[in-house]
Amino acid sequence: MKPFRPLAILFFALFVFSFPRPVALVKIMKGTPGLIGLLKASQTEVLQELETCYLARADRDERSSLRKHGLSVSVLDRDSRVKEYVLVRLSSPERMRSVSRLGRVLAVEGSLHLFWTDGGDPMAALPPGIERKPLPRSTILPFLRPSAYPPGAALRPAANDIIASFVGEVSQANLRASVQSLQSFQTRYTSTVNCEGAGQFILDYFRSLGLEAGFQPFTFGAGTATRNVVADSRGRTDPDEVIIICAHYDSFSDMPEVLAPGADDDASGVAAVMEAGRILADQPHDFTIRFIAFSAEEWGLYGSQFYSEGARANGERIIGVLNLDMIAYTSDMSEDLDIVVNDFSRWLADRAELVAATYTGLPVRKVVDASFVYSDHSPFWDRGYSAFCGIEDADVSNPYYHTTADTVDTLNFDFFEDATGTALAALSDLAQPVRPGYPRTPAGLAAESETYVSVFQAIKNVRLTWQAVSDAAGYNVYRSDFSRAGFTKINGSPLSAGVFIDRALPADHPYFYVVTAVSSAGREGNFSREVESPPEPTRYDQTALGGEIFRAIRGWGRP
Repeated sequence: MKPFRPLAILFFALFVFSFPRPVALVKIMKGTPGLIGLLKASQTEVLQELETCYLARADRDERSSLRKHGLSVSVLDRDSRVKEYVLVRLSSPERMRSVSRLGRVLAVEGSLHLFWTDGGDPMAALPPGIERKPLPRSTILPFLRPSAYPPGAALRPAANDIIASFVGEVSQANLRASVQSLQSFQTRYTSTVNCEGAGQFILDYFRSLGLEAGFQPFTFGAGTATRNVVADSRGRTDPDEVIIICAHYDSFSDMPEVLAPGADDDASGVAAVMEAGRILADQPHDFTIRFIAFSAEEWGLYGSQFYSEGARANGERIIGVLNLDMIAYTSDMSEDLDIVVNDFSRWLADRAELVAATYTGLPVRKVVDASFVYSDHSPFWDRGYSAFCGIEDADVSNPYYHTTADTVDTLNFDFFEDATGTALAALSDLAQPVRPGYPRTPAGLAAESETYVSVFQAIKNVRLTWQAVSDAAGYNVYRSDFSRAGFTKINGSPLSAGVFIDRALPADHPYFYVVTAVSSAGREGNFSREVESPPEPTRYDQTALGGEIFRAIRGWGRP
């Protein structure tokens, strides 16, 4: 029988290797310098960023390679193929026990747990009312970017009388009327005709303001159909640059299909978005303001997930997302507004804090927590967009939360007005109101770089071009090492034409640029859109040593 032994080994090997190797769901701890670069170099299938770690899929060889680079990698589930996972917040032993009976539960970070089932849809297995977020089905690795943003570098807005006048128009009576109208649908639980009726009410309101508005239909779960409501006030200078203010219009309670008034959660956020629409609908801004009311947030962020994935696929250039979720209940008259961000979005929280100090005086508490994933900002984080969640308390203190008692009479309208005014001011500040008497903002700023490589160094020249402004006497160019912050003027006297070359810069460094127009009276207009000159690849080969120019034409880099 000995002659047959090699054949048996061959058949055994073919049998073993014909099956796909298990791919584990793993937790990769943060803290290693250059971690994002390592993950990108290894093409790790990252599914979720949290405050202390990343959740990812990796086979045995990938795990071994990551560990060789000094990363702490632990296995959560040894075979993640064809499985779907849900992040759930289980803050009590009772809730933990009830969910454990429905599937597999594993602690990930604090009260954050991973839930899955051995078969079927884990979202369908979970009882309503549990805060949840399904892990993305595709990797978010391409959208991970380290934040080099330094504390205190936020652009400090100069007081703008136009924005102050917008804030002064916020009406408690309008906020109350909008919340009452949404509450009057009895329930806005997604899957009910009441919810669809509420969506139609919001759409009709936006259209009555003259906004470009429509539904964005989608399905989720077992085929439940619903719709986001999207309305635009188009920008006058660069309308492809977008700032989003949003909230979710669906609601939940212990009787969701019958009575879920959802006044604070989240008719308050929707009312603020509607009030912002009323005030800004016909006010010219440089960039497009987009008003969105999402559906199916309470089911698992389905509306914002659908929108953000489409936005990234379509190349939408979203400057920032202001998500308002529960902004009208206070347990204390000295309540502040929590602004929750991930590390990459810290600039947005700092900007909101400065805007609040300038226009409303409302105290703002910045919370940097990538694990705060249970509202509609989170899918935008997954796609690499800056976003914040404005909320009365990151640790929900409203005793009427998710009950039939969450009604308009429990709200504090003084705080509600200030929170709405703060969001409105931040929105207008980012979109940049057109100011009478000032030159128009230069449109179409673009960056193109030339990289020169020698034995000793690699440098680049960045050529900036923009469209001429008819009422401009000249232009100023500003540069920063950081996106949305820390800009310094780099030209001496104002430039006479729409072109500028920034010379002899280190090629391995990113640079960010904006341009302004200056009038003959010396008035300086708004910043243009921001463009990036990314780090350039360099090659120290023979042609490079001979002085070849490596030209990298860049459109505009960071959304």
